[in-house]
Amino acid sequence: MTISEVALKRTLRGGRYALIGAGQLCEMALDLWPDHVARPEFILDSHKTGTLRGIAIRDLAGHHPVAGVAYLVSAFKMSARDIRACLEQVGQAEILTAYDLLEEYTPETFTNGWRNLSPPPDILADVARLPDAYADAVSRGICEAASAWRYERRLVSDYPICREDGKYDLRLRGRAGTHYRCVYDCGSYDLSLPASLARSGVTFSRFVALEPDPRRFQVCAARMPEVDTGAGGVFDLRPEAVSDREGTEPFLANGLFSARLVDARVAHPAVMPVQTCTLDTLDETLFGRDAAGGGRVLIKLHVESAEFPALRGAERLLRDVPCDLLVNLSHDEVSYRKIPPYLASFGCFDVTLHAHALFGEGLTLFARHRL
Repeated sequence: MTISEVALKRTLRGGRYALIGAGQLCEMALDLWPDHVARPEFILDSHKTGTLRGIAIRDLAGHHPVAGVAYLVSAFKMSARDIRACLEQVGQAEILTAYDLLEEYTPETFTNGWRNLSPPPDILADVARLPDAYADAVSRGICEAASAWRYERRLVSDYPICREDGKYDLRLRGRAGTHYRCVYDCGSYDLSLPASLARSGVTFSRFVALEPDPRRFQVCAARMPEVDTGAGGVFDLRPEAVSDREGTEPFLANGLFSARLVDARVAHPAVMPVQTCTLDTLDETLFGRDAAGGGRVLIKLHVESAEFPALRGAERLLRDVPCDLLVNLSHDEVSYRKIPPYLASFGCFDVTLHAHALFGEGLTLFARHRL
């Protein structure tokens, strides 16, 4: 079922809401819920009971539709068929998500719910060519399904969904047992990447974790002792954000998944200045300009819509050093549309895509350097 942007906005601004799904995404949506918007009246779930953030959880199976309430999907790992069945039960034809509401009311600080239902011809042409950037049929299918939702509001019935714990599994990318001279973990959040790499038999000489959010930095710092033993490399934790320029930029430091670099005009109590760096400069500082022959580099970018600037700030590194990349594409249209062809243009990467959720969420690109 498709819906126009006008009709979507009208429904999202109706003033009464309920959420479908009481899991992690629901918790995050409630934590980010705009203060000036009425809180959800209830949450529907098939397995959980009680309350979440003070909101009652009701049984989805026995629920009868409540007139005037917009039902927002907040469980993105159900199948497309299950989501349609839930909405049919509550009597709602349109598929709306919690991310749609956050994007509608707080677009300056939350971009994951981006949509472009009236794109100009040049963007449509770019989107039509996007699958060509990917190296395999599964990745092309994921791309086509994500584009169908983001640009047509069409949920593909056989949307390819993978396991979430596979998004950083380098065994699935032909990199099991690889040694990297350096791993750049940009947007470290909880310093969980080393454990994922260990499961793939990956080792490294140096691990640089960059986490500019003060609360998340403290979480990473607390975890350093437990990941430092037996990892085979030096750990370096830095309170910096990656970008395409050195300096100071405003950062939304809310301690949540939506912490990000923001426009200087954004007024929010959690906005603070943070130091930014480019990966080109950081790598040169750590290893010198002659490090190209010193082994592979792994770059992980999960920086909440700053992924493309971060890549532009790593162009010399990408050209001179054999790099593998893990890049989240869920946060903004620029990343989704520009990064795959940008990396393909280097002529040395096989680009693949992993999705662990519907709606263009949970998209992780892997670019494997052919050398």
